[in-house]
This record gives sequence, structure tokens and C-alpha cells, in this order.
Amino acid sequence: MGNFKGILFGVAATLAITQPVLANPPIPTAPDAPVSPAPPADSATASPTVTDSRAAAPETPKASSTAAVPSTSSDDPVLAAVRTKLEAEQPADDEYDRKDQTTLKNFYDERHGEALWVTATGVKPEAKTLASEIENANAYGLDARDFKLPKLENGALAATDTDSLADAEIQYSTAALLYVRYARGGRIPDPSDQLTTEFDRRPQWIEPAVAIKALADTHEPDAYLRSIEPQHAQFEKLRQFYIKMLPKDGNLAKLSPAAKRLRANMEMWRWMWLDMGDFYVLNNIPEFMQYVYKDGKIVRSAKIVAGQLDKQSTIFSRPLKYVVLRPMWRVPESIMVNELWPSLIRGGALMRQYGLQLETKSGKRVNWRNYNWATTDIRNFIVIQPPGPKSVLGRVKFSFPSQHTIFMHDTPDKWMFRPAQRTLSHGCLRVQNPMQLAEMILKEDKGWDTAKVLDLDRHGPLNNEIPITKEIPIHLVYFTAWVGDNGKLKTFRDVYGHEKRITLALDGKWSKIKKGHDHLAPVKPDFNPAAMAARVQSRNEEVAPSAQKSATLSDIIGSAFGL
Repeated sequence: MGNFKGILFGVAATLAITQPVLANPPIPTAPDAPVSPAPPADSATASPTVTDSRAAAPETPKASSTAAVPSTSSDDPVLAAVRTKLEAEQPADDEYDRKDQTTLKNFYDERHGEALWVTATGVKPEAKTLASEIENANAYGLDARDFKLPKLENGALAATDTDSLADAEIQYSTAALLYVRYARGGRIPDPSDQLTTEFDRRPQWIEPAVAIKALADTHEPDAYLRSIEPQHAQFEKLRQFYIKMLPKDGNLAKLSPAAKRLRANMEMWRWMWLDMGDFYVLNNIPEFMQYVYKDGKIVRSAKIVAGQLDKQSTIFSRPLKYVVLRPMWRVPESIMVNELWPSLIRGGALMRQYGLQLETKSGKRVNWRNYNWATTDIRNFIVIQPPGPKSVLGRVKFSFPSQHTIFMHDTPDKWMFRPAQRTLSHGCLRVQNPMQLAEMILKEDKGWDTAKVLDLDRHGPLNNEIPITKEIPIHLVYFTAWVGDNGKLKTFRDVYGHEKRITLALDGKWSKIKKGHDHLAPVKPDFNPAAMAARVQSRNEEVAPSAQKSATLSDIIGSAFGL
């Protein structure tokens, strides 16, 4: 805040206390492209109740209002009253509100001189600037009704007693911290728990202590609030379309389905990494497309195959750890239990046909034919498929380990790239032209040329795990709305229902959210092994004779493995 002079009681009136100069907090820059400029006048007038005030943060260092003085006797009466009120405040029910309360108590306990927004003489100019930006929250996909601000009459507080002024001070700071939290995705603080386990995202939190200090250190709190909104170029592009769709009377209860779709997509950007990476891979599941970005530009695009509706590809981000040439496949437990176990009870046709091998947990190779699978639990073993022409992983695998056991890989079943909706796998992503992707990544990380990569692919060791040393993020995202480089808005089908879940949450309809199954829960068989074994009449009935004639590698893997 601005400079002020605290007059010490008992000291000559000419003794003034000045404050140190602190620079304004830096504003994050977009990781993929510059932020779009403010909208033209015609788009702003489409919603007269909302102003589009995105602007750069001030570059000139401003004076801080947080300098301490040796004695609290010089503190403004409002500041003293604020301390008393915060000390007596009842803890909030919400854990995040309680954290804000604790932060404000500590902040005001350590502060001397004047309060941050209000003094005994009234409201500071910075408070009005802050309030103006918060009241403009609708233009950023937030809801201005969520933030309680003091009411002003002709630019001043109606009540001028110290108690009321202290209440106003607390309201300004509380609203500011809530705005910071919501701008970083805090309206849905735990998407994997509140929406579905298949959506593994987290808000990009700013600690409230950091936020309140930054607000105290700047003369332009509005610029600071804008700086903590997502700085990704795509967020801003969606926002410009969203502003045009806002109801003219500002009533968000009248939001159209199209506007709610944009709002949901803007919310997903609040959970994305602030720094997407200088070189990264983005897989947009509803679009069934993969894009490789380098320095903010797309340098490769390719089709992908994603998980089935009941075996979804989880939405998350992780750094790439290995490119595996001529990979071995370790069969996921879900496929072992619900696909291979029934096959073993019937005689093990899938094990034979695809050269699958059984190992103990310690890695000892054992013969699967030596077990009675009606009484043996396959979860006590590991099933692998060695590299080779039958490999469901094809020539290359891209590993970015997580609790979701999902990776990207080649596939022998090229037909899967033909349908428009490519929800055909068990969760892993099949990638079109994967060796091109491998070459790009290994050139970026190792400096290898195409000839070296192809030589390793043809003659290198089996299951050749090449460690990636650079930070190359792999992002699995779920954007159902995207603004292309041509400025046109594209939309995609909400295949997994994530957009609907987010919309229900933002509308406060939590009870209507269908979370689906917990994909991280231990895998249990969906059949009775002993009962199935009793029904088996012959070891050859796994595939009927008529089906045996026409069954292909694609058919079997597509229906049974679907990796």
C-alpha cells in the first residue's frame, strides 16, 4: 500500500516513520504462448455488467505498507479492532476457510501502523480497486456472488465507527484470499475425490500467507488478482468467448449450456501445471488427438486411441521417464483377473496364442499349466508378454509411471485409428506413428538422429529402456472446448462425463454427481472361479469353432485385452 506516517505518541510531531520500498510481486507468464490482449470494445459491450480488465502488473516498484514500528501504541484504531475481532472469531467449518482465518490473524498480529484496506478516516483507494476487480469475477468464469464485500455509498462506508470499519477491513481481506483460492481452482479442491478418481488433478494453490503479503506489497491489487488467473493462452481465448455468452443482466443463473461448457473448460485450466514445459506431449482425450509442443508451437499432431467408457484413460500429468524400444508387456492386474483368469480356467487359449508367460512375484518363471486355476488366485503371480511380432505394445512404449498404470504405446491394430470416437482400449493410449514420436523425443533428450533410433529399433536389445533425463511432461487432458489458431471455437463430445461433473459442482449440485467406480481400488474377480470351472465342459470352448475361423489378432486384443 502507499506510504504513510505513523506519529508516535509522546514523540515530537516532526518525527515521521517512513517505509521500505518493495517491488510488486512478479506475474507468471504463460507457458505455451503470450496471453491474449484485452477484448475489443464490441466484445466488452456484449455484457454491460462485466468489464474485461486484464492488464499487465505494474513494473515500477511500489512502497510497502507492512513496515513495523517499535510500539503498537501508534497503531490505527481500526487495526487494533481487527486484531481483537480475529482473535474472537469462531473457526470456520471449511478447512480452507480456517486456513485463511489463521493466515489473517497472523498477518494482522504482525502488522503495525494502519490496516491494509481501511483506516479511521475511511476506505483506502486500493480497497476500491480490489473490490472493483472482485466484482468483475464473472468475466473470469468465477461468480461474483461468492465474495462478500463491504457496501459503499457514494464511494464511502455508511458506518464510520471503529467496529464497523474493522468489519469492513476483514471482509476485504477475506474476499481477496477467497478470490485467490478460487482463481486457482479451489472451488473444487479435490477433483479426484469430489468428481471421480479418473480425474487426477489438483488446484494450483497459492498459500494464503503468500497472497496476503503480495497484496500488501502492491498499490495495484487488481493487477495481482489478474496475475493469479491461469496464464495459459487457451484459457484467455476461451474467456473471450465466455464473456460474449454472459447474460446481459449479469444473472449467472441464466447461463446457457454453451457458456457452462466454456466455464467448465476454463475451470480445468485452473488445475493444469503452471509451467506446461518447453517441450511436452498433450493428449486431449475427447478429441482423440495428441499434440507435441516445442516452445509453445505444435510440432506434431497424431491420432490416439483412448480407454473404453468403463475403462477410462485417467486425466493426469507426469514427466516421461523411459522410451522403451522392442518393449515387454507386463499385463495389468485388471486384465489378469477379469480376462486371463477365466481363459486359464477354460484351458489357457489366450496364454498360448499370445505367448504369455507366468512368473512369481519374485520373478521366477513357472508353467501356468501346472496349476488348478479353479482354486489358484492369479493375483499371486505376474503375467508378461515378451517382445515380438505378437506384442500388443508393438515397437515402442512411452513410460510415465503413476498409480494409474497408464502409458502410451504402439499397436499392431491400425484399424483402431479409423473410427471417429476411439474409446477402444483398457486405459492406455495407442499412438499413431509412434516411432516418429520416439525419434522426436530422443532427439530432444539425447540429440540422437533418426538413423540411430531406427538401428536400435531393429537391432538393439529387447525391452530396451532408454531413460529420459530432460523434463518432458506428458499431459492427459480433457478439454471439450478449444479455440484453434484460426480463432474458431471447436467442441468435442463429453465422452467420459467429466464436463458434466464439473458443471454440476460449479452449479452447487453436488448430490447429482455420479462418481463411478474407484479405479484405484483392489481388483476383484467379477466371476466365481470354482463355479466357472464347474461349467466348463471342454478345454476348447473358450472360442467357439465358428469364431475360431474368423478371429484375428485385432479381434482378440480389441475385445479381450484392449490395452
